[in-house]
Amino acid sequence: MDHGLTEVDDHPAAAARTRPTTRQLAERGLTTVEYAIGLVAAATAALVLMRIFNDNAFFQFLYDWVIDIFTNLAKVSR
Repeated sequence: MDHGLTEVDDHPAAAARTRPTTRQLAERGLTTVEYAIGLVAAATAALVLMRIFNDNAFFQFLYDWVIDIFTNLAKVSR
């Protein structure tokens, strides 16, 4: 029984809609590059933080700074 409908696959416009365009392929590749750059940036940040937190001089500076703040607050509140 023919209802006057044509096969979708036979129509050239339908076939063109199913294939990704060059721009879509380029955007998909760009997304991959963005993820790669993000991963490199995250790894770099992790290495910098590991270096900072493994350095005893940093903790000594931070400890001295906090103690200084509390000492100055104690002097002011008298």
